[in-house]
Amino acid sequence: MSIIKLLNNKPKRTIFTTPSHNQNPVYSKEYKNFYRDDVSELEGYDNLSHPESYILKAQAYVSGVFGTGQTFFVTQGATTAILAAIKTIVNPDNKVLVARNCHKSVFSALVLSCADVDWFMPEVDEDWGIYTHIDTKKLDSTLKLNDYKAFIMTSPTYEGINSDINEIANICRQNNTVLVVDEAHGALYNFSDKLPKTAIEQGADISINSLHKSAGALNQTALLHINKNIFRYQNSDFQSSLNLFHTTSPSYPLLKNIEQCIRFLDSKKGKKQIDSLLSDINNFKSALKDKGVEFYEENHDSMKLLLRKKGVSGNKLSEILFDKYKIEDEMNNSICCLYLTGIGTQNAKLNKLKNALIEVPCENNFEYEKAEFQPHPNTKLKPWQAFSMKHHIKNSEDSLLDISADMIIPYPPGIGILYPGEAIQKWHLKYLDKTINVI
Repeated sequence: MSIIKLLNNKPKRTIFTTPSHNQNPVYSKEYKNFYRDDVSELEGYDNLSHPESYILKAQAYVSGVFGTGQTFFVTQGATTAILAAIKTIVNPDNKVLVARNCHKSVFSALVLSCADVDWFMPEVDEDWGIYTHIDTKKLDSTLKLNDYKAFIMTSPTYEGINSDINEIANICRQNNTVLVVDEAHGALYNFSDKLPKTAIEQGADISINSLHKSAGALNQTALLHINKNIFRYQNSDFQSSLNLFHTTSPSYPLLKNIEQCIRFLDSKKGKKQIDSLLSDINNFKSALKDKGVEFYEENHDSMKLLLRKKGVSGNKLSEILFDKYKIEDEMNNSICCLYLTGIGTQNAKLNKLKNALIEVPCENNFEYEKAEFQPHPNTKLKPWQAFSMKHHIKNSEDSLLDISADMIIPYPPGIGILYPGEAIQKWHLKYLDKTINVI
């Protein structure tokens, strides 16, 4: 029996346990079904910290769908999956190599694992103002310089750019380095041959999916995937690490939602809906081809609409579409805007965006502002050392070459500009001058 059937047909009981609402929507009647499923770890309901029946079977089903050695359900977001994965493989003072465009949760994991971190700078596209892929030749050279326990990276990136995970996995394997891929934005890759192959399919040791980003599940639902060929760790090692971070009161509605999500995506109806969405996106792009709208395409996830309108800055385009058409983007910079789609995106929504983009006028003799990217971090202290030290507040103009005690992280996308333990450089001060006055 699955988690879905268990909760849909649960036996009637008189229970005096948490949660205190007793499956009654005390405050919000519209959430009646959610409350109904929100139970504690009752006798016979299984336990996420040590699954033996319903949860274990559901995880085994999802593992089979993704072709993994083990897949764990996570109800506290991809962040918890990342914390657990890194905590499992990294011991205090192990050297790890981390792509600089990783999410802030990776830094949190580096602090908690007491890692010794070197940063790897991904390639950039100055024409669009974004980080792009991992250069495999540079990576190979870098891994040969040190004995790195792990390489941690993001693919697809927040903006949708995919790296060559197959080649990266080969390089990591040759250097005895564990490859961890934050694949939060690639949760649909497993369900359409029109999308890239998953990180696990390409040889990554560990990957993480966030199911709410494109797969249509609720916030905080995520999957931690372990490759069947990673022999140096036991599945119980990852379970133990998850138990360090997971609440002892996991959400059964979220566990049910994870299983529902994957069963739908793995069905004929689900796969047909993904293909229909991809077709709608292709038509959307074709309709804008001669309307002054450009799309980022190289190694790109077609479900992420990274676009710009000729003659209009990305910031201005975002402002116009929001103020005049009430269309809100995920992110914008001085050059482009990012609009996310997913399993729930309807064609009418794409048509509204299409018509609005057509109506936005172009400006003559317009030049995009040149993008500036952060310099290679000048790391003075290990993350865990800097996190634990005493600090004080200074004016930004007096802080050149001081060591940062806090994170500077624009949100979205949650990628750090400055982390604790790094020397503050001129570029940081220029950036801060545009945003905040003190650090």
